[in-house]
Amino acid sequence: MSRTVCGWAAAAVMALTAGCGFEIGPAHPERDGGAYLRKHGYPAELVDAVLKGGPLSQSDVVRLGACRSADVRFLVAANTNLAQPEIDAFIRDRNDFVRSGAARNPGLSPAQIATLAADPSHTVYCSLAGNEALSDEELLRIHTTRNPGLVWFALNPNCPDSIRREILDSNDSFAKDWLGTVDGWKNSGVYVRDSNGRWRKVPKAS
Repeated sequence: MSRTVCGWAAAAVMALTAGCGFEIGPAHPERDGGAYLRKHGYPAELVDAVLKGGPLSQSDVVRLGACRSADVRFLVAANTNLAQPEIDAFIRDRNDFVRSGAARNPGLSPAQIATLAADPSHTVYCSLAGNEALSDEELLRIHTTRNPGLVWFALNPNCPDSIRREILDSNDSFAKDWLGTVDGWKNSGVYVRDSNGRWRKVPKAS
């Protein structure tokens, strides 16, 4: 399978594991990470926090950051409650899937965004292009300098208008389909607008 096709599959999986309730493709960190934690005897409350992105203690972040499961580390790296130094630790992870989890984290600093945008792994900077917390300027810079592919921006509810027009004018049916899917999620309440007019994912119920 080509890197592009793999990237598309990973993009779809990352979008779907964001809480939309579907399963597709080979990567499913919520399923596999949860299974790993339960198998190794982690407390149910901690497993629930990892899967739902709930608050984690500093000691739990350190312990989970050393976990052998890349799925678990991916989920923790994307956790919105992490402090900046904790995110930094996952950005330095040797596994690019884990770094792609960090790239999804809406709490990234400008310096962290720049580091991830320069990551040599296609998986990482593609995941960053789907991060709803990035500004239009940051997304356009990734589009220009890394050219990850239109589908990644279609997966972002805050896809800049110029890239949106490019998708609609293209022959990329996959990106068009995802653009329509994400628009549907906006209409159904999966995403809502914040006070700045930016689309944000509705937090998962505890």
